[in-house]
Amino acid sequence: MMFYDITRELSTGTYVYSGDPSVHLSMSESNTIRVSEIRMGSHSGTHIDAPIHYIPGGASIDEIPLDACIGTCLLRSISPGPVQPDISGDLPSGIQRLFISSGWQASCPEEYGYLTENDARTLIERGVVAVGTDAPSIEAHDGDGSVHRILLSAGVVIIELLSLSDVPDGTYMVIALPLKLKGLDGSPARVVLYDLECGLV
Repeated sequence: MMFYDITRELSTGTYVYSGDPSVHLSMSESNTIRVSEIRMGSHSGTHIDAPIHYIPGGASIDEIPLDACIGTCLLRSISPGPVQPDISGDLPSGIQRLFISSGWQASCPEEYGYLTENDARTLIERGVVAVGTDAPSIEAHDGDGSVHRILLSAGVVIIELLSLSDVPDGTYMVIALPLKLKGLDGSPARVVLYDLECGLV
């Protein structure tokens, strides 16, 4: 397989983080022309956090650098709980993006692998520009937002609720593009991995 679409499907009733607006999609028809209405929060499904999500006066989603969202990415599987030190501290040279897969399921939304504050600082020191997770949050479910604030303050792009269950660990090219929503704190995104072992197209 050359491409992996790691975007979660959005539909009415899609899982949303506790307290976030629910997803509602509907289609109407008039004179054989169909137009849909989309209602959801900015962090619905697979999405990207902008610094302003946690940092007052931070960059909005239309201002994040796209070069952080496109490039070589390392995908590693982890167990529920805090990330082991080798995940954040032993990145191959030249890798600036890290995705973690912990088998998150909507049926057990609080059980997943996550970054600690030390992990976040280590990734920043190593020049990481983007981190992603299959879970609803890059930090623990009961976290206080400190991991988000550390990463976002350093300009690190955070991508959450990726669909990674069918993707083997390895190094890929990632393309993760948010909608250009002026002034907002986040956006749903279409995220695709390209298998580098297949060669360039």
